[in-house]
Amino acid sequence: MNKIVIALIAALAAPLAAHAEGAYVGGNIGRAEQKADIASYSVKESTTAYKVYGGYNYTKNFGAEVGFADLREAEKTINGARISSKPQSLYVAATGTLPLDDQFALFAKVGVARNHVKMDVSSKFGSANGSDNRTSPFIGVGASYALNKNISFVAEYENFGKVAKDGSSNIKADFLSVGVRYAF
Repeated sequence: MNKIVIALIAALAAPLAAHAEGAYVGGNIGRAEQKADIASYSVKESTTAYKVYGGYNYTKNFGAEVGFADLREAEKTINGARISSKPQSLYVAATGTLPLDDQFALFAKVGVARNHVKMDVSSKFGSANGSDNRTSPFIGVGASYALNKNISFVAEYENFGKVAKDGSSNIKADFLSVGVRYAF
């Protein structure tokens, strides 16, 4: 029975592998914004962040992407208390591309992100730290400009959803970035 299942998977995957000529890798840098809603406080903080990713364009319109984003540390001091968070995210998404001409294209991504956040809080009364792992919906939109057959420049916005949640408190993260993509 297992051999039949493996044979079926291989038969179904073969056409996808044949279209996998659209493999790419890339890296982006930009501004990550974290918004923390803690008790009666709402705090926004931005910092420079980066991501690395890779994917396949199975056709000129559809593909898949996997990436890692380090949204870096954001910290804020409120009434003498220091709050910091350091989210990182591993995501997988389906991609859709709308070519506008030979060089310009618009794209969108929908998937899930597995987020890990380290948090620290300190005040004159003491300090606490911890971490949280959370899976959340992931969406992104962007545009690309193909310099040549292999190199493209991209600009994109991505939302990682609630990267941490504890009761009514939560931290949301998004990322506005530019980067370079290399297609094989």
